[in-house]
Amino acid sequence: MERRVCIIGGGISGLTTAYLLKKKGLDITLFESSSRVGGNIRSERKDGFLLEHGPNSLLRSPRLIDMIDGLELRREVLPAAPTAKKRFVLIDGNLRVPPTGPLSFLTGNFFSKRAKIRLLKEPFIRTRSQENESVAEFFERRLGREVVEKAVDPFISGIFAGDPERLSISQAFPVLAGYEREHGSLLLGALRSKREKADPAFPRSFTFQNGLNTLTDRLHERLGKSVRTSCAVKRVEKREGKFNVTTQNGDSADFDSVILSTTADAAAELVMDIDTGFADTLRDIYYAPVTVVRTGYPQSAVGHKADGFGFLVPRSADRSILGSLWTSSVFHYRAPTGMHLFTTFVGGARSPQLCYRPDNEITALVHSELAAIMDISTSPVFTDLTRWEKAIPQYNIGYKDTIDRLERFSGVNPGIFFCSNFYRGISVGDCVKNAHRTADEVETFLKTNQ
Repeated sequence: MERRVCIIGGGISGLTTAYLLKKKGLDITLFESSSRVGGNIRSERKDGFLLEHGPNSLLRSPRLIDMIDGLELRREVLPAAPTAKKRFVLIDGNLRVPPTGPLSFLTGNFFSKRAKIRLLKEPFIRTRSQENESVAEFFERRLGREVVEKAVDPFISGIFAGDPERLSISQAFPVLAGYEREHGSLLLGALRSKREKADPAFPRSFTFQNGLNTLTDRLHERLGKSVRTSCAVKRVEKREGKFNVTTQNGDSADFDSVILSTTADAAAELVMDIDTGFADTLRDIYYAPVTVVRTGYPQSAVGHKADGFGFLVPRSADRSILGSLWTSSVFHYRAPTGMHLFTTFVGGARSPQLCYRPDNEITALVHSELAAIMDISTSPVFTDLTRWEKAIPQYNIGYKDTIDRLERFSGVNPGIFFCSNFYRGISVGDCVKNAHRTADEVETFLKTNQ
């Protein structure tokens, strides 16, 4: 008898897992509560601009490239412009390019002489990470406070929209924690580690000609009638070796396995009847809110060349924005001829209260800070805003306990799997990699429980 698998949640994690399981020959049904799939990935054309409401670009990884090729999408890939390799950080009111490697670290003037000497001492630091060490504590111990303030702090805002004083090094950056544990040094670990090899001919940073929706739309197309949109799941119950799934419209069906690819709070509601204590654990996972503001300016009104990926803002700069992507510089044809499109981020774990201001206040704030930083002489001719109340889960200190509870729950309730960005990584590449792992785990479970 054909085994049936239910996937709840149609973001990139759920779509990829469903696609992989369907390729394995399983009977799958994906339930998505909204009218569209893609989750935070959403592209839109508006007034001649191509906007991304969620992620703006992707980084190549072996699993992601394999999926793009399997979906016959390589011809649609749009690489980032060569100048996108240059990224800026706001230091003392000026946009400066941080070093990209040890040589530029030592020869450039982004860091002080004292910080450079501190870097050279890193392989000889003999202390080891303690339990519940934060990202800031880890890097300060190994590289010094200046590196934390000028580099780690802004880049954490760019990746997690998080606070390095609260994020757990072991959970947020397990590879770096592993370098110290296995090699006694970040520098030696980076030199000696074996990294996953991705196709070098594939661009390192990329999107698609018509936006990132290209990827999720193609996955939806391949899944066909296996996807049910505007169909929220109300309850999951264990019944005689099966999982009974009930939707809000009253439909009910039995499945051999269930994969939860939702946000943590949505997953909590689905497992509440199975384990109320674990449901509370999921509800406690904190998601940093982020408001994304897209602004269009005439190129002639922007004093800065905007010849790079964009800029990040450290806490020490005393600014409200977290950073801004120079979207039309990174990917051409994202704005009408003669226009710049900037994508700016507000809020995060650093200043969550800013996300809840009225739209006009947020857009005015963004314009004011962009104008001061980039020498912009006019108001934007185009403005668009997206609020994500639960943008990015924070792998804060103590998150290991959360993951331990999740894995204990999975052990006690075989057949229920989790594949979402609150587990095993937040990036799109992490989600795709996790989807492969989850699909293999589901296949193994079904084969051993026939």
